[in-house]
Amino acid sequence: MGCPAAARRPPPGPGLDLHMAGHCDLRTPHCVFLDFGPGSCGMSSTNPDNTPARPEGGYAGASDEAIAFHYDVGTDFYRLWLDPRLIYSAARWRGPLDRGPMPRVSLETAQLAKLDFHLDAVRVEECKTLLDVGCGWGAVLKRALERGVERATGLTLSRDQAQHVRSQDWPGADVRLESYEVFTPDGPIDGIISIGAFEHFVRPGYEPAHRQGIYRSFFERCHGWLRKGGALSLQSICWGYVDRAYAAKAVPTYVFPDSDLPWPNEVFEAANPFFDVVYAESRAEDYALTLRAWLKALRAQKAEIVAGHGEKIFDHYEKYLRRCTYAFENNTVTLMRFVMSRRG
Repeated sequence: MGCPAAARRPPPGPGLDLHMAGHCDLRTPHCVFLDFGPGSCGMSSTNPDNTPARPEGGYAGASDEAIAFHYDVGTDFYRLWLDPRLIYSAARWRGPLDRGPMPRVSLETAQLAKLDFHLDAVRVEECKTLLDVGCGWGAVLKRALERGVERATGLTLSRDQAQHVRSQDWPGADVRLESYEVFTPDGPIDGIISIGAFEHFVRPGYEPAHRQGIYRSFFERCHGWLRKGGALSLQSICWGYVDRAYAAKAVPTYVFPDSDLPWPNEVFEAANPFFDVVYAESRAEDYALTLRAWLKALRAQKAEIVAGHGEKIFDHYEKYLRRCTYAFENNTVTLMRFVMSRRG
């Protein structure tokens, strides 16, 4: 098991928590730039009042308040424009070596292809237990159980998401309102999947060495949880063709407080002591197409969204999805998938 790194990390510098949920009002439209993805972030034992307990020394990345700011707008809101499985991350529209016209498939089909990609990557047919770090509304958990996993555990900091998963009462599913920083499994895990959580693990303004220490701690923990021969499949938005000075000014804290994107090389370097990266792909196109599908659905549901949540919420998300699409289409950011095999 990896030692808890959160306890030895310094607190964020001044000015990094200005857009926490207590200081933000999502009813006010903000200028947004890009999307950090689906799921929720890496997570801690639930308090009696159904709030996540904070790791000693505080969260390394996004807090539960920051996660709630974006994800706890209401499951009924997201249900209006996501696919039926409530997947809030990039779909997989085709393989990276496929050429020619984009296949005409639905968002639901492309999302299922993404789930199966990650489950195949961890060799789901050999898995009795599976962990999803940042489980969102439970799509990976449900699909893993459909494919034969006996026990699927999900971590989230979003109370709305945890409540939704529990309400489904899927046999074999276990959702914890809990952080990867303090999570302790009951025994060795056969496979780990994390989609859209890695983007929340560090905060804006952290020095490179600090960022790398946090990322390395995550991989160290995953290595300790996995059985020998186990695999980790990771999906994350990463910075693309921009320099670090530009990236430092472009962090969209109005959308996802307390969060900053990784660079692809940071993932490779942090994983290196614990995992062999056996496959990696960069698929900005996958997120751009997903965002366009979400935007189309959001606009189609405008009347119902405005009636139930207000016009400012609609305007906020419409602008946010449009600008996210542009960021992926011009390679400011990209979508990375990494498949890793446990060393040792």
